[in-house]
Amino acid sequence: MNSIKTSIILIAIAIVCGGLIVSEINDYRISRVNELQELKELTTLKVNRLSENLVLPLWEIDKSWTEKVIDSEMDDKRVYAMLVEADGKLFAGKQRDQRWAVVDSTNHIRGDYLVESRPVAHDGKSIGSVKVYISKKFMYEMLNQRLLRNALHMALLALLIVVILVGSLNRLVVRRLRQLLEATATIAAGDYSAALTVSRRDEIGLLAEGINNMTESIRQREEALKESEQRFRSLVDNATDAFFLHDRSGRIVDVNRVACESLGYTRTELLALAVPDVDEAVSAEDVAQVFARIERGEAVTIEGKQRRKDGSSFPVEVHTGRLEQHGELFAIALARDISERKQIEAKVQRYSRAMEQSGEAIVITDAEGEIVHMNPAYTEITGYSEAEALGQKASLLNSGSQKKQFYEQMWHTITDGRTWQGKVINRKKDGALYPAMLTISPIRNDEGIITHYVGIQQNLEQFEALEAQFHQSQKMEAVGTLVGGIAHDFNNTLAGITGNLYLAKKAASKMPDVIKRLESVEKLSFSAAAMIQQLLTFSRKGVVEMAPVTISSFLKETIKLQHASLPENINLQYSINDTDMLVKGDINQLQQVLMNLINNAYDAVEGRAAPSIAVSLDHYHADSDFFKKHEGLEKEEYACISVIDNGTGIRAELLEHIFEPFFTTKEPGKGTGLGLAMAYGAIKTHGGVIDVSTSTVEPAGTSVKLYLPLLEAGSVVDSTAPDEQVLAGMGETILLVDDNETVLDTGRDVLEGLGYTVLTAEDGLVAVECYKERQDDIDLVILDVVMPRLGGVDALKQLREINPDVKAIYATGYDKLSALGSRGNSFDEKVVSKPFAISRLSQLIRETLTNR
Repeated sequence: MNSIKTSIILIAIAIVCGGLIVSEINDYRISRVNELQELKELTTLKVNRLSENLVLPLWEIDKSWTEKVIDSEMDDKRVYAMLVEADGKLFAGKQRDQRWAVVDSTNHIRGDYLVESRPVAHDGKSIGSVKVYISKKFMYEMLNQRLLRNALHMALLALLIVVILVGSLNRLVVRRLRQLLEATATIAAGDYSAALTVSRRDEIGLLAEGINNMTESIRQREEALKESEQRFRSLVDNATDAFFLHDRSGRIVDVNRVACESLGYTRTELLALAVPDVDEAVSAEDVAQVFARIERGEAVTIEGKQRRKDGSSFPVEVHTGRLEQHGELFAIALARDISERKQIEAKVQRYSRAMEQSGEAIVITDAEGEIVHMNPAYTEITGYSEAEALGQKASLLNSGSQKKQFYEQMWHTITDGRTWQGKVINRKKDGALYPAMLTISPIRNDEGIITHYVGIQQNLEQFEALEAQFHQSQKMEAVGTLVGGIAHDFNNTLAGITGNLYLAKKAASKMPDVIKRLESVEKLSFSAAAMIQQLLTFSRKGVVEMAPVTISSFLKETIKLQHASLPENINLQYSINDTDMLVKGDINQLQQVLMNLINNAYDAVEGRAAPSIAVSLDHYHADSDFFKKHEGLEKEEYACISVIDNGTGIRAELLEHIFEPFFTTKEPGKGTGLGLAMAYGAIKTHGGVIDVSTSTVEPAGTSVKLYLPLLEAGSVVDSTAPDEQVLAGMGETILLVDDNETVLDTGRDVLEGLGYTVLTAEDGLVAVECYKERQDDIDLVILDVVMPRLGGVDALKQLREINPDVKAIYATGYDKLSALGSRGNSFDEKVVSKPFAISRLSQLIRETLTNR
């Protein structure tokens, strides 16, 4: 039956149903647009995030890391595929198979997907690209489900309209609106679980449904955001680098676990600090500059020095990027500890500097022996520049002095992985040969394979020169020792001869002819002693008297004496360039040295058309070359006496022998071979050196230079004058100690003849025992310095333990300097040299006995 109610109901139903259908169609269209827009935003978000998160993995070419990042993004089932390319090729990628499982991508993707790509940049340069595919499948499924659900709702709503219209309209509307108000208040409070119950598909129902949809959408988005934040937090916390998020002022707003562990702070403590608080190399101005750069889209990489909580610090490399949240810009800083890298770099730098600054030639070759690197010392020693040597074989220096088998053995050793070392003779670029100590070692890679060889070459030229000088010194020392020993025994014999000559002259006092002959023999004995003294001077074991000498005055007086003995045709010149120099020396020895040199020069210029000899005195300051040439010298200031002639010169092969005793370049009968040997020993005794240079090519000649240290300390006293007055004794008792029986017997007779009571002992031990028994009777002890069981020096020490005031005289055939001075002993005792003149011996005895 037609009625208004029915019409109203039908009209209302038609209006409501029509409105609902239109609304559903429009909602479907709008939802489709919104969902599609949301998918596009999701695509952009994911491609941007993937591009940022893959900077370090792509830069470090870490495929595993890259796949982990992709897998984390593929957890969203809406993502169909993610591809990463590097150098135009697929580097890594994942896609869905038919069962929608994640598999490795084949890079062949077809279908209706939302696709977006982004480049991956590092330091402003593109290092690859990423591409993201988002499926629309789930969007359409969701829309279709919603459409079906809404259709069901529409049918129910139509039924509800009839029911509602039948009931009290006002009551239903009011109640529903009240329910709607309560629900929206709950949702506004943040409780999304209180969904509205939609009982009818009218405006209120649509409103309730819209609110429900909005609530669901908000809930889903919040859950998705939470999931994204959880993934981001997991990624950050599990990163191997320290993570810092800070704002424009440098205030730290987020950190990861590594940052806390590396700095020793808790998370709360770090969030209360700013970047300059934990990085010594970063200031507030640096933070501002970094923000300016990341705002321009630059990726910033700097090196810093982070400071731990305990005050210690370590170097870091910081990669900084940008992050925008809620319209605010933040900086993401990933800090990597590079302490180990710095240590390796410093170690490599030290090795490099050591190689470059080494004084030994270092060369590195490849496995085939081709030179790939060399240090500056290689150029200095060999003469080959780097451009000339690189690429050449190491055999570039072969001189031909080693046989083929030598190099075959060397090559066999190093290719077998062992180090080879030996002496070689190499050839420089200019053709000169030089000796070298060569060490070659193999260089292996991580697999133990020999890839290179390193050769270290030490130039032995200077070493061999010093070695030759050392051998020459040893030879001269050996000769000196031999001469000293012979001189000692000979002087003991002469002491016996001169003592017996004194006794013989005394016995033959009424026989003038006999006395004359005995005096002639005595004179010959002392002449022989003078020759022995020259030998002792050479061996530096003679007894010398050192005193300050004004060298210029000494030189003038000596040259005046020589003027008288030289022929008038010889031009003897002298030049003194410094008159204030003093040396410590034995005036007699120095005079003898200079006279020998002038006599040698005279012999060398004999027969020359215009013979000349030039003597000069100069002050010399020693330089490094002087000390290298004369090892062991320490003084820097010297008096240099030069004797230069224009004679025949000395052949080069004879120069190394000229200081040997009995070696001479003169004709037979013209030289003894002791002149230069004595000069060598005398100058050495004075702490100086003697240099000889010569030439046999016109203008020929020889130059001899004496270097005497200025103000050398030291003094000794002695005399062997045979013509002084003999002083008699007054019955004192003398203990005479000598290991030579002849000297002992003759000495006893001489001393008894002088009026002394004499006790004898054949060595120091017997002397000590004798002194213990008769110390009250003994007034003086005469001790030979060198004796077999106990020498004079040690014997006197034991005697002084018995009687500190014992009086003594040393007697020696040579050994005052070596037996007394070389031990570092200071002594006040007189020393008499054998053979001694009886007059001088008697005076020394009286001086010693009368001195308190």
